[in-house]
Amino acid sequence: MSAMKISQVERFEILPSNQPADNTYSFKKGTPLITFNVGATSKLLRASSVRVNGEIEILTGAGAAPDNNGLKSGSAVSVQLNDRVGVNAIFQNVNISSNDSNQVLESVRQYGRMISTILPSAQSEEDFLSHSGVVSKSTAQQSSADNQVNNKMAFSLRLFSGMMQSGTAISLGQNGVRGLQLSFELASDQQVLFGADAASGTGASYQVSNLSLSGEMLVPEPDDMQKLSVPSTGSLTFNTIQNLYSVINSSDATQTYNLASQQVLSVIHNFLPVTHSNNYSQDGFKTAMLKNTDSTGSTYDQSVILKKVSFSRDGLKLGLDYELDVEAQSTQGLPETGVQVNALNALQSYPSLSKMLNQPQLLPYGTKDVSVSGSATQEFGTIDSERNFAIGLNMDSVSKQGVDFKGKSYALRVQSTADGKSPMSVFTYYLAKNVLQYSPEGIMVSS
Repeated sequence: MSAMKISQVERFEILPSNQPADNTYSFKKGTPLITFNVGATSKLLRASSVRVNGEIEILTGAGAAPDNNGLKSGSAVSVQLNDRVGVNAIFQNVNISSNDSNQVLESVRQYGRMISTILPSAQSEEDFLSHSGVVSKSTAQQSSADNQVNNKMAFSLRLFSGMMQSGTAISLGQNGVRGLQLSFELASDQQVLFGADAASGTGASYQVSNLSLSGEMLVPEPDDMQKLSVPSTGSLTFNTIQNLYSVINSSDATQTYNLASQQVLSVIHNFLPVTHSNNYSQDGFKTAMLKNTDSTGSTYDQSVILKKVSFSRDGLKLGLDYELDVEAQSTQGLPETGVQVNALNALQSYPSLSKMLNQPQLLPYGTKDVSVSGSATQEFGTIDSERNFAIGLNMDSVSKQGVDFKGKSYALRVQSTADGKSPMSVFTYYLAKNVLQYSPEGIMVSS
């Protein structure tokens, strides 16, 4: 589509198309699906401007607000949100489709797990303590996050999907996607919330209300708008993020995936003990190093020594002509620099990174917050020191056209001291280019 002249920028705000009677969405109450419909129009959507706005309320198993850190009555009740992911944790799956034909354009599954790697890799401690702490309640400081949970909170969330972060405007008319439908599936209460008292009673829960979708429309000059309203043939390119799930449980594990895309730009993996998902007693959004269990086989408390990591395509080395050998660093408790740098580079060009929680020393970073003293004082401690560990690879940092995996397998090999009896979930996300073809007959997406 040729360049257009923009005459003005319009701001919009729309309400969900499936509002419950009480205007409240809740996994526990059986209303976990939120749908917004953006109608077809001869305008362009500034994708990066889209926000999901609303209010969230956390409730204990008794139906009352938590009293984390005893700030209200002095009798602490611990029900927590992950301090880095914040309210983003409520979305399990994010689906974007054409409003005209229901053609799926992008479906990001395990959305919160993806956010748990992205945000600490692209935001500094100042970003968390200021902007993110306000709009998404992610402060990267658990005591501060806990105190916010004591009250109903307003939020405004960016959409970290490939399509919404592609950096291009999306034509919403006949010569484009023909309107958008955005659907959000809420995650279970056990996945979103954790803490000492989260499982008490009927179990802690959350509910969201007063939801809206806002953003900006680019309005073309009259001549260009006229062209957009007349059906024609053409195409537009956009990025998508897709998710795969697997389990790793050996000291020399090769994970093989079918990415089924012709233009894969990057891939990232993060890890979580299999028993920590949907578990009130565990934070399901941690991004720690691979773990072994203790002698009882029930508690994941032993970080493994990471030895080597390599990537391949149909059995041939991919991206790097060598294995990432980090055994010496891992044994000494030092950052596995080669692995971490490539993971960061998979999210954003490493030379351009200017801020992140993954500081050059990577681990450890800072100290955990100390306990709040007294019943009415919030102690402002240091930034969360939990690791942000991931394995990843930028497939094509030169041409930005990606690597073809149609009919070809992608494999990740991880060599470590994993004991073979401590299964770890592997959440894999890959960014790929897609092409939408439009014509008077309809639209078709190819990857």
